[in-house]
Amino acid sequence: MLDRALMASALETITSLRAELLKAREGTDPAHPRYQSLLNLRQYMILRREDRTELQEKLFLMSLSSLGRSFAHVAASVDTLYDQLSSSLHATSIPPEEMEQFHHVTIEEAIALASHNSTALFGGKSSSKLSKQGTAVMVTLPSHAAENGGALIRSLAEARVNVFRINTAHDTPETWQAMAGVIADLNRQRPAEQALKIFVDLAGPKIRTGVIERRELPVAVGSNKVPRPVVIRPESGETRPEHTDPFTLQTVPAQICIDRRLFKKLKLGKPIKLYDINGKKAHLMITELGPEAAGGVIDRKVYLDADATLARKAYRGRVRNLATQVDPIRLFEGDELLIAEDCLGRSARRDTDGNVIEPARIGCSFTGIAAFVKPGDPIFIDDGKIGLEVTAVDEGVIRCRVTHAKATGTLLKEEKGINFPESHIAIPAITDADRESLKAVIGFADHLGISFCQGAQDVETLQQLLAEHGRSDIGIIAKIETQRAVRQMPGILEQLLTCEKSGVMIARGDLAIEVGFRNMATVQEKLLDICDAAHMPVIWATQVLENQMKSNLPSRAEVTDAAMAGRAECVMLNKGAFAVDTIDVLKHILHEMHLLFKKHRQLLSKEELWKAPSAPRPA
Repeated sequence: MLDRALMASALETITSLRAELLKAREGTDPAHPRYQSLLNLRQYMILRREDRTELQEKLFLMSLSSLGRSFAHVAASVDTLYDQLSSSLHATSIPPEEMEQFHHVTIEEAIALASHNSTALFGGKSSSKLSKQGTAVMVTLPSHAAENGGALIRSLAEARVNVFRINTAHDTPETWQAMAGVIADLNRQRPAEQALKIFVDLAGPKIRTGVIERRELPVAVGSNKVPRPVVIRPESGETRPEHTDPFTLQTVPAQICIDRRLFKKLKLGKPIKLYDINGKKAHLMITELGPEAAGGVIDRKVYLDADATLARKAYRGRVRNLATQVDPIRLFEGDELLIAEDCLGRSARRDTDGNVIEPARIGCSFTGIAAFVKPGDPIFIDDGKIGLEVTAVDEGVIRCRVTHAKATGTLLKEEKGINFPESHIAIPAITDADRESLKAVIGFADHLGISFCQGAQDVETLQQLLAEHGRSDIGIIAKIETQRAVRQMPGILEQLLTCEKSGVMIARGDLAIEVGFRNMATVQEKLLDICDAAHMPVIWATQVLENQMKSNLPSRAEVTDAAMAGRAECVMLNKGAFAVDTIDVLKHILHEMHLLFKKHRQLLSKEELWKAPSAPRPA
């Protein structure tokens, strides 16, 4: 039996809420190009400015909507609840003339608006049916993507990628144009609704660590666990350690440079002896031999410098052309680090007893950074691998204490991002370098991403630049990656709604550092909610199926993360050696999740997981 007292109490609250929502029309211009979305966003803000938990519980007890799924159509959902409750209590319903006067975006209209905005950015066909909405896939293109006739891009397109990302923080305008040329060639063979889109990511004011000084340090070659391949060259090469190619992710063997006289004494299938800086002996078996290079296998790990020697029978030669290496800055918790402008990074200087004479230091890419920080502010470097606390600021130098590092120490590297989560860095998101990059990509970009967007002004700046170039048709994506941007979301969204095409990227890398890893799950939920209210397409980015991309084997946690990504309109994958395989995995996960959920809404499709097996046929 219905509890009439409970119904009356809920109706009273709904009546009050409805009156608040109607006031949102004041100051909202009906002539706004995206009026319905703007009004609903403002009504969502009213819904969420107070605790509605008690109302939700009352509605739940009556099996009515709890409003938790109403974000895209707030007022229409409240009107429906008002009608249901007033009808059950035989109270006054909403007069038809009032419904006409205060027309709200309906549920069907909200679905159609969201679908239209998504297809405007990512292609496909717009639909007003909830069950027809899907999630596009974006892939970041590596530097070599246009090589070999664009074979990589073509294979990704065949794997059903919808959007290709070009990052202007890397490569050159010539490389970007080559990538775009391959995509344009593919689009000439595709219908308009299946056209591949190009998302150009403007680099923005990323604050990074500076250059670290190079020194002639001993080069590690080989391994004590398994024999390792080595390349031997005469004179012209350099002695360098084994490393991983950043684009192909393939291991590049260590290389040893020796004098030409010793090189001529190498024999296929014969070993040479190698003595390292500690007098340790190793054997290097020659497995390949050419006029200018030889291949071999070394049986143990050695450290080489200019004093290391190699021997073949009676002849001894020395290691040549030792590659200079970055001075390793290994930081431990409690260490001191100086951050300064225009300085060459280096490790701490110690006396003979190991006491620090001068602390380690690192440069910073942002001029004048010291003016924006104060003692007590936290700083994070390299996606949070290193945590710091400012202890003093003096004459442009930021003195810090390491608060977070591995027990074995964490290496501080060049060109790594620096985050100042509690320091407001007053710098526009569109830099002079971005303005130059814009000129190079304006002819082929479908969307432009504003890195480190801080507020509505950054969106407006890019709008003005596009208008100057006569390209207001290009979509604008605000990348949300700072605490300030999260706090400014209502204003950012309102400005994006003045664009012809627009969207939001939840850039979870820097954002997690800014808001704290333990807060990231709730922050991304809140961002999804407010974008849902504005019918604003969302790109879910950073480390999606990252292990799968690198090793072709996903972790259990990232599979769940990829499933959650299905609530966004687009998922971004980074570059990796197993991109095509990863896209297949992601597409499968998204398809299965879309059978269960669309946005926040659970779909009641037929469930066959627990279907009883059919009886075996009689023999």
